[in-house]
Amino acid sequence: MLRGCFPRLTLILMGLVLSPNVACYASHGEGVSSSSTAVFSIGKFAITDSIILTWIISMLIIFLVRFALRGGTKIIPSTGQAIIESVIEGLRGIIEPIIGNKAFRIVFPYLLGIFFFILLQNVCGLLPGIGSVGVNINGGFRPFFRPANSDLNTTLALAVVSFFAWGYFGVRCAGVRGICFEIFGNKAEKSEISSVIYGGLCVLFMAVGLVECISILCRIVSLSFRLFGNTFGGENLLHNMYGFSSILKNIPIVNYMAYLIPLPFYFLEFLIAIIQSFVFTLLTSVYIGLVCNHEDHAHG
Repeated sequence: MLRGCFPRLTLILMGLVLSPNVACYASHGEGVSSSSTAVFSIGKFAITDSIILTWIISMLIIFLVRFALRGGTKIIPSTGQAIIESVIEGLRGIIEPIIGNKAFRIVFPYLLGIFFFILLQNVCGLLPGIGSVGVNINGGFRPFFRPANSDLNTTLALAVVSFFAWGYFGVRCAGVRGICFEIFGNKAEKSEISSVIYGGLCVLFMAVGLVECISILCRIVSLSFRLFGNTFGGENLLHNMYGFSSILKNIPIVNYMAYLIPLPFYFLEFLIAIIQSFVFTLLTSVYIGLVCNHEDHAHG
């Protein structure tokens, strides 16, 4: 018995086996549910497992920042301050050229917050207890926590917030006139071409602007489904790999491999969690920069 438990016990102590978060899905259903589960209600408002984890992550971000910067910022930074400054400087070097100097100080706090929020939501899905801690009700398992980004409601909300942030920062930095010119305006120099050609280009740019409006609205769909698809697909991938490894546990010769099969996919999902949070933030900054950085390019 000790011999059979030793490999698993060793890997758990090394912090490599994170299978408890998918164990519940293997025993309580086929794959990961595409919808969240209501844990309790406040009046007519249902509090789901994804909402609970969203609240926890929000409080965790506040706590980590406050803890890392306890005692205030210092000329000689502490370890926590140095880590935060390194991350901020790294993101600044990427985002500032996209947004432009004019809008950077206004937009960057929002982009920084949404980056860490999505990153922690993605990573927490790999932790033990997420999806496996819950209760059995009416023959079904009801988890207390669910990775929020595997719920389309959360990713859709993030996309809608980013859409309105684009409009808010665009109006604040470029004005309504600047946004309208960016979408419908004639970008040709009137002094360099004839009036007939210039007038024809005005009509052409108006038609292109209508297509651009549809493209802008489609950003909500693309941002939400890209993040949801990668997170939800990753959850199901881990579930399937854990199910496959459970089959190998019953084969005496290769039963030790059962504990190693899910590990590469956990590291893969950790990498995807970082990439997807960066992609969402980068795309949002590009959308905002197309409007806010227009003036910088015009004067450059």
